[in-house]
Amino acid sequence: MALLSRSPRWLRVAVWVFACIAYLSAIMSRTSLSATSAIASDRFSLTSDDLAAFGILQLLVYAAAQIPIGMLVDRLGGRTVLLGGLVIVAVSQVLIGYGEGFSALLVARALAGLGDAMVFPSAVRLTAVALPTRWTPLGMQSIGIVGNFGMVITATPLVMLIDVTSWPTGYAVMAAFTGVVALAAGAVLAMMGRDPSRTASGESFGSVMRGTVAAMRERGSWLAFSAHLITAAPFTAFVVTWGPLFLEHGAGFDAGQIGVYLLSIPLIGMVAGLVIGRAIVGRPRVRTGIIVGFVLLQLVTWTLVLTWPTPTPMFPLVLLAFGLSIGGPASLTAFEISRDYVAGSLAARANGVVNTGGFSGALITIWLTGAMLTAQGAETPDDYSMELFRVAYLPMLGLLVVGLVVFILLSRRVGPTQR
Repeated sequence: MALLSRSPRWLRVAVWVFACIAYLSAIMSRTSLSATSAIASDRFSLTSDDLAAFGILQLLVYAAAQIPIGMLVDRLGGRTVLLGGLVIVAVSQVLIGYGEGFSALLVARALAGLGDAMVFPSAVRLTAVALPTRWTPLGMQSIGIVGNFGMVITATPLVMLIDVTSWPTGYAVMAAFTGVVALAAGAVLAMMGRDPSRTASGESFGSVMRGTVAAMRERGSWLAFSAHLITAAPFTAFVVTWGPLFLEHGAGFDAGQIGVYLLSIPLIGMVAGLVIGRAIVGRPRVRTGIIVGFVLLQLVTWTLVLTWPTPTPMFPLVLLAFGLSIGGPASLTAFEISRDYVAGSLAARANGVVNTGGFSGALITIWLTGAMLTAQGAETPDDYSMELFRVAYLPMLGLLVVGLVVFILLSRRVGPTQR
C-alpha cells in the first residue's frame, strides 16, 4: 500500500490530482514559447538559430538538473521541490511577458527549464506515495495525460489571448494561473503532515551522493534511461520547438489547423495512456513490446511524412499525430522499469537518471534540426519548407535507430525484475 495509506482517501486522491495539475502548469511553460514562436519572431526579430537556442537552453537546464533534483526530492521531499518549481515557472512566464530582447527570453527559458525539472519528478514521487501500488501505473499515465493538455492551452487559447489583448497580458495570465495552482497545491499538500516522499531526510550529503551513485550503477536505471530517450525525445522536440513551425511551413497548416493538430495529440494520448497504464501492470514483456513498437511506429510515420511528395496529404500527417501522441504515455513506462529494479529509498534519484534520457535526446534533436536548417540556408521561419525539413530531421531518425538497438541489447542483459 501507499505510504499515505493512513490518510483519508480524499486526501490521497487530492495529492495525486494536484500533482497532475502542477505538471499541467509546467507543460504550459515548457511549450508556451514554441506555440507563440511566430509572434515572438516578429516581436523580437528572432532568427532560426535564436528559436533553436531557446529550446536547447531550456532542455539543457532541464536535463542537467535531473539528478540534482532527484537528490533534493529524496532529501527535502516532493512537496517542497514541487512548490518551489511552480514558483520558478511563474517567474519565467512573467519574464517572457515583460522582458525586452533576446537575453531576457534566454533567462526566462532557463528558469522554465529549471522549474519544469523540479515539478515532474516531484509529481511522480507524490503519486507513488499517494496511490496504492496497483493503481500507480495508471496514476503515472494520468500525470502525462493531464500535463499534455498544457500544450493545447498554449497552442490555441494563449495565442488567441495574445492576439486579442497583448503579449504581456497573455503571459501575465499564464503566470497568474501557475501562482494559483501553487497556492492551492500548497494548501492540500500541507495536510499530508510529514512528507512520506522524503526518504533521505536524515542522511548526510555524502550518503545522499553515495545513494545517487548506487542508483546510477543499476543496470535497470540505464535500461529505463534508454527507454525514456527513444520514446520521449521526438515528442518533446516536436512540442517544445519545431512542431508548430514544421506544421506551418512544412505541412502548410494555418493557425487553426495547427491548433486542432496539437489538440489531437493529447486527446489520443489520453486514450493511449489509459490503455498502456492498465496493460503494463505486472507484465514486463508487454512493457518492452510497447516501447519497441512505439519506436518502430515513429520511424515509419516520420519516413512517410518526410518522403511523401508535397503537398503532403492529410493521411500520413494523421498517422504522425497518432505516433507522436503515444510518445508521452510510452515514455512514462520508463519509470515503471526503474521502480522494478531500483530500491524505493533511491527512487527519486533513479528517476532523475531516467528523466535525463528523453530530454538529452530532445536537446540533441532540437540542436541538430536547427543546425541542419541553417546549413541549408534557412535563416528565419519564412525560409522553411518540407524539402528542408526532410534533411533536417535525418539526425532524429538516426538517434531513434541507435537508441532502439541500445535498448534491445540492455533489455537482454538485465535480469528478471528485482522488486
